[in-house]
Amino acid sequence: MYDMSKIKTRYFTMKLKNGKILNIEPPKLKVLKKISALSKIEETGELKEKDIENLSEAVSLALSKNKQKFKITAEQVEDDYDIDEILSLLNNYFEWINSTHNEKN
Repeated sequence: MYDMSKIKTRYFTMKLKNGKILNIEPPKLKVLKKISALSKIEETGELKEKDIENLSEAVSLALSKNKQKFKITAEQVEDDYDIDEILSLLNNYFEWINSTHNEKN
């Protein structure tokens, strides 16, 4: 019998700029679809206000699902992180999800 309660939860460990360490949990599929959709930038050659809002919300959703129960708002993301940091975070986050998905339980 396959027992789903035996699956070990993996965490994406991240250190915030303020020094706080978060253990980010894997997202549920519904949340992952939303984060993925929000993190896409229209390929028009320019970053629009809606793109920035979507990126901020995507990062907020991803980071707020953590073992420490620490919430990060989209406004905090916009205030604390620049575009290079956000894109780097999302790239690393999706790489972690892919590597987690490819590992055997």
